[in-house]
Amino acid sequence: MRSKIINISLPEPLLKEIDKSASREARTRSDFFRQAARNYLSSRAELDVLYKYGRAQAKKLGVKTEADVAKLVSEFRAGR
Repeated sequence: MRSKIINISLPEPLLKEIDKSASREARTRSDFFRQAARNYLSSRAELDVLYKYGRAQAKKLGVKTEADVAKLVSEFRAGR
């Protein structure tokens, strides 16, 4: 797979923490950032699935506002 060099700016204290973490794991900065990007994208994909499900459920229940949510929560608690 072909790689591309990029430049990013980070606050120095954050970079020091990244370097410490990478060093503890015997990794390079590049390895650290590649894995961080993979983790972020994977988490984001999982959240997107959850949000999609939540939107479908809200539509199914006719929930459009926070007041609708509060009403459903109140009804649920009353039914316990």
